[in-house]
Amino acid sequence: MISAEEYRSHDATGLAHMVQRREVSATEVLDAALSEIERLNPTLNAVVSQNVDAARGDIDRLASGDLASLPFAGVPFLAKDINVDVAGFQTTHACRFFADVPPATRDSTLVKRWREAGLITLGRSNTPEFATEFVCEPELFGPTLNPWDLTRTPGGSSGGAAAAVAAGMVPMAHASDSGGSIRVPAGCCGLFGFKPSSGVIASGSALGALVGGLNVDHVISRSVRDSAAMLAATAGPEDFAYVPHAVPKPEILPESLTIGVVASSFSGAMPDAETLARLNEARALIEDMGHRTVDWAWPSGITAWDCTQNIWGAELAVVIETRAEALGRDPTEEELGAAVRWVLADIRSRSAIDMARTRAQITAIQASMTDAMQPVDLLMLPVTAERPLPSGLMRDLARNDPASWGARSEQFAPYTEIFNITGGPAMSVPLYQGSDGLPVGIQFAGKVGRDGLLLALAHFLEEALPWADRRPDL
Repeated sequence: MISAEEYRSHDATGLAHMVQRREVSATEVLDAALSEIERLNPTLNAVVSQNVDAARGDIDRLASGDLASLPFAGVPFLAKDINVDVAGFQTTHACRFFADVPPATRDSTLVKRWREAGLITLGRSNTPEFATEFVCEPELFGPTLNPWDLTRTPGGSSGGAAAAVAAGMVPMAHASDSGGSIRVPAGCCGLFGFKPSSGVIASGSALGALVGGLNVDHVISRSVRDSAAMLAATAGPEDFAYVPHAVPKPEILPESLTIGVVASSFSGAMPDAETLARLNEARALIEDMGHRTVDWAWPSGITAWDCTQNIWGAELAVVIETRAEALGRDPTEEELGAAVRWVLADIRSRSAIDMARTRAQITAIQASMTDAMQPVDLLMLPVTAERPLPSGLMRDLARNDPASWGARSEQFAPYTEIFNITGGPAMSVPLYQGSDGLPVGIQFAGKVGRDGLLLALAHFLEEALPWADRRPDL
């Protein structure tokens, strides 16, 4: 048997090694995960559905294979309730209009790769409705709370995934990132959150490459090695597509990197004093490691939120209209949250010409940022401008003043979406805790395809300032 304490002490790779060596069975590991979910989820509301029979069926199939060849043999896992279909589970997008959608009968491309890696998907994690926010407060399931402070949000949109991993329910969980939805909750919950380069991982969505290719599906993890191993196991194009160099190559960290440091957002806003202090502390750490840091400035004319909203808003409308066609009726006002209703109204007022302008704007930003990043190897900057927001703040704002809801989201997390536009890799590294005890993530961003360089740096940072033993007191 594996105790709860021992289960929680291992990352996903460590648990897989125990299963491979027959020190513990996959069934015992699953039972430990289910026990922790039963104990902690009533408080945190991170897991919104489970299918234990399907999970045990996966374990039975696992037993007939070669465990040594599976990097995550028998590791319990959660799928975010959006983007991918998992056979036997609903995909509700955390939306009341989809509350009665039938369970999926087949796996999306990415889910097939999870199974091939040996993961046991036992449930789905909470997300804001259609993953539209940097908090996690859907009307359908209610808010997920931050394990470090139950009055705060765990961030979003992969808030359920981050809360579950931080609390120890699972060692690693599926997350997706169209504008910061891996990095923001990782920063809020003291976890490692890596966004790969665009196009590296195929989701298998019926919409194709999500958010015009700006979205990336990956994981939130406790360790860097779990994230790197998961990238190696799942990277690749759709079955029907060809993407050159889709699998990033591992890299060795050079003795000296040139890292550009910027504290302000591209709009000129500065982070709070706590975040700025930790960024300066991280800069000193990087220099002590032998790397060179330089002040870096955003190129002029950079925007992010207003152009990407056109793309994800249009895709949101398509998903809702497809569901309406299946039901033979449109959603009622009560079946869509206030923020989603506002986004739909906005996107329906736009034209095909507006979408073409959006693509041109994104291309211009990509070119400008590519030029600006040429003198440096990587960038270092905050993940969020503030500490994790009070739970319910954004929900109430969306209900009462939806026009200002987007601006408040951007105020909280102005540093992440730009790297979805550039297409390069970016990561939140849980180097510090603030004086309030809440985690402070530091973001690093690289050039397209240099995923291996970022992961190499993350390994060294993990050794220099270990974070694995930092856990919330639940």
